Amino acid sequence: MMKKKQIDRKSGQVMLEYLVTLAVSVALFGMCALLLYAFRAFGSRVLSLIAAY
Repeated sequence: MMKKKQIDRKSGQVMLEYLVTLAVSVALFGMCALLLYAFRAFGSRVLSLIAAY
């Protein structure tokens, strides 16, 4: 009986780890997409500021 509870807890921990990994991956992908959008939208301003010096 004790062994079954240990297996269930371990299974829940693995599922939680997968969900945390998925959430971090989605957040990282979203931040990269936002950064890419910002550079595409305002890239000319940054380049003109750098080229001015």
